[in-house]
Formats: sequence, C-alpha cells, structure tokens
Amino acid sequence: MMSVDGPVIRKIRLDLPHPTDTDHAGDLDRVLRGLKAQGIIGVQTPLSVVAGLSKILRTAEFRVTATVAFVPILTLLRLEPANTPSRNFGLAVDLGSTNIVGALVDLDTGATVGEHSMLNPQVEHGEDILTRTHFSQQPSNRKRLQVQAASAVSLIAAQLAIRLGISAGDICCISVSGNTTMTHFFLGLETYHLCRAPYVPVANYFPIVCASELSIDVHPCAPVIVLPNVGSYVGGDALAGVLVSGIHRHENVSLLVDIGTNAEIVIGNRDFLLVGAGSAGPGLEGGAVRHGMRAAAGAIERIAINPQTHAISYHVIGDGRPLGICGSGLIDLLAELFSTGIIDSRGKFLLPAKSSRVQLHDGIAEFIVAEAKDTATGAEICFSQPDIDNLMLSKAAMYTMLSVMTDAVGMSFNELDTFFLAGAFGAYITADKAVTIGIVPDIELSKFRLLGNSSLEGAKQVLLSVEALVEIKRIMSAITYVEMNESREFMNDFMAARFLPHTDLERFPSVRDRLGKR
Repeated sequence: MMSVDGPVIRKIRLDLPHPTDTDHAGDLDRVLRGLKAQGIIGVQTPLSVVAGLSKILRTAEFRVTATVAFVPILTLLRLEPANTPSRNFGLAVDLGSTNIVGALVDLDTGATVGEHSMLNPQVEHGEDILTRTHFSQQPSNRKRLQVQAASAVSLIAAQLAIRLGISAGDICCISVSGNTTMTHFFLGLETYHLCRAPYVPVANYFPIVCASELSIDVHPCAPVIVLPNVGSYVGGDALAGVLVSGIHRHENVSLLVDIGTNAEIVIGNRDFLLVGAGSAGPGLEGGAVRHGMRAAAGAIERIAINPQTHAISYHVIGDGRPLGICGSGLIDLLAELFSTGIIDSRGKFLLPAKSSRVQLHDGIAEFIVAEAKDTATGAEICFSQPDIDNLMLSKAAMYTMLSVMTDAVGMSFNELDTFFLAGAFGAYITADKAVTIGIVPDIELSKFRLLGNSSLEGAKQVLLSVEALVEIKRIMSAITYVEMNESREFMNDFMAARFLPHTDLERFPSVRDRLGKR
C-alpha cells in the first residue's frame, strides 16, 4: 500500500498482465487497475499521456514505470518502460524580488543535485516592489512581469538540467516560495489592491496549475505549487521560514527574520505566531550600493581591517578575483570601519583620514576595498559615503522592525530562546558584526542560528512531503499579522537606530565595552 505522505511526484513500478481473450480491459484501464492494486485510486490522466499508452505498454512488454503526481489531484504524468533510468526531479524556487534561486531535487532520494541563481529580470522595472506594483497596473505590463518570472524559472530549470545531463522535461513538479507581490506577478494576478488600503490580495491560497499554463519549459503537465500567503505583506517565504525553523512547534518563544529587500519577521511558539513585514531596502542584498552585488561567485562576503595598520583582508565567494560586495560583506565592512575608528557613530568618514584607503573623489569620501589590479573588472571596488548612508537606512529600518515585534509581545530581546536569521543574507552574515552596527540586537551570540535560504528550503520540503504543504496551511491559520507602521514610536525608534550601533548604547553593552577599549 502506498504511503499517504511522501514526495509530491512518485515513480511506481507496474508489472501488468497482457490482454487476453478473457481480459479485454483497455490499456488505460489496465494501468489504472495496476495503480489501484497499490492503493492509488482515482488517478486522472491527461489526453497527451493516454495517446502514447498503447505503444509504450507493448514496447515494454507491459512492464512499466508510472510517474504519478499526488497534487492537486492524483494525475498520471508519464508512462515509461520499467528499465528506463529513474528520472524523478522537482524544482524548488525562491522567487525573490532581487534574486531568483532554483534548486533541483531528486525526489527519489531527497538530495539536492544542483542549484542555480540569477538576478530577477523584473528589476529593470524597479528595484523595489512598490515601483513594480505601479508598473503592473497596465495589463500589458502585468503580462510582461509574468513572462519575465516564468522565463527566469525556465532558464534556471534548463541550466540545472544541462548540468545534470537530463532533459528539462524530466522536471515533473515546481514549488515556488516568495512574498505575496512576487507570487502575484508570477501568476499574472492583479496587484492593484495589494498596496492600497485595506491591502487585499487576489488570493491567499493559489490553485495548483500546470507548468504549460504559465509557459514554463519543464514537463508540460508538471504541477506548479505556489506557497500560500497570509496577506499583502506576508507571503509564502515567511511561512516556509516558520516550517524550516520549527518555531511553531517550540515551547519557548523565538524570533525569525528573513532579511532581504523586504524583511519578514515572525515571533512566537507553539501557542501563538505574530508576523510583521516591511521594507529594509535593497542595501542588505547589495543593492543601492555602487559596488554591491548579490551573494554569488565573485562577491566579497567577509572583510576584516587590521585595527593597527588598517590593512584589509577579504574572502570572495568562489575564491576568484572580486566583482563586488554582497550584503554580508557590506555588514562586515561597515562594522570594521566603525570598530577601527575610520567612520564615526553617524556613519561619516573621519577626516583627516586614519587610513590611506580613504580617498576623496569629486569631494566625496570613499574607502578603497580592492585595488584595480586585484579585481576581476580591472576597476577599484569602493565603499563611498552615499553607500554608507543607504546602508545605514536599511540597518535602522531592520532594527526598528525587530523592536516593534518584541514590543508587540511584551518581551525583551534577551528573553528570546533563539534568534533565527534567514534569507540569502542569513546564509553568510557574521552575527557579531551585525551586532556591532546595530542591525540585530545585542544578545548572546549562541542564540543566533543561521538558517540560510529558508524560503528555498521550505520549497524543497514541499516537494518532498505532501504533509509539508498541509503543515504550511496549518501555520498560516495560526498567524496574526502586526502592522508595523501603526506603532506611534516607529519613526522615533527609526531615527534613534540611524547611528552605530544606536543612540542608546545601553542597548548594545558588548559594543559599548569594545568601544571603550578602542
């Protein structure tokens, strides 16, 4: 008997009896009868699959492998000779507003066999979600955004298929996790009411559709599962993070923050879950910084500055010459510039400069991170005063949102059991550097847990477990949304957080003590 839980797509071996003078069952009926014998009842079959059944059955001497989708309804996707090598793959997608990441999952073994990321092509219509939302109000523009998202997923699928030596048609399911606006763009849905009171999405639960309906180049009947959202500002990526972290099963209260261009924060335990969301700006993902870039090969992800000599050292993702600096590298750099006294608590360069790497170009101070001779482009990689100013806004917004969420439950940061950091940013961040600049609270470093890209991981779990999708729906029903901007103190807290680490150093005792020894 087939287990109820398991991958959403499964390969089932069938040894079927040949037709005889006393068994005149049709070829499709014979296949369905074989599936029923294994406890799989009520299977639907697309006409395109029915059309090829007779030839495959006879070529294979009625020993075949059926590919069956268990969502949204039992569907026969493919019939192959039993000796055909097993090719049972799903594509998990983190549909980010800045970056799109795909992971190819072997659904038979559960292993991730490849990963590929790319810049979201929609950024040409605005780096921020709101600009894109306004752009999408014209039906032709909305269609363009949908095509761009679908084409990006197709490209990622094609790249991963080539890398593994399979056909994109062997990808028989896609699960997509993203914020509410991004998933609306992906499905071509109206976004007019998402950014206008009372902020209503077209849907919180999305229908599971075939890849061909969205013009995604994988198996044409592959079900595309888009994780549900809670509301306009809390999407499936936040629900995926809760699923992966497990905070909804914990006794003690924990906090989860998915840090990106848009930040989503969940606080709670098995008894309650509160969620809030807001814009942290593109700076934390390398945007709005001249030499910023996403966390990919060529990005500087770690930076250290010698406090005595001010010599700089850094690590590049992929170990090649640097192309730019990703979010975690920017956090490191801001923390190191502050810790070594090259910039002050306002984030301003101290002049005359302590380091020869600080130079003035057209009257604007900038710090030379990598000299032209050391970079992949042959041009200097710099961190200028406007770059710092933009990053300071992002870090202030992030800390203020965290404060709003803990205030909402009447807790201090120190009372949290675990502080989960998620998102691509959360895969590389150095917790003590993040504390130094005041983007996260000054708590015991042992409480920080890096989840990495929990949106992508949650999408993987949905591919591998029918029950995971059910659990996500349970999480959704338990969540209460907190409106960030309704806090009277939000703007005051935001202004106070626009200093390193904060205007109130009592909130950051470890940083205060280190500054005293500087």
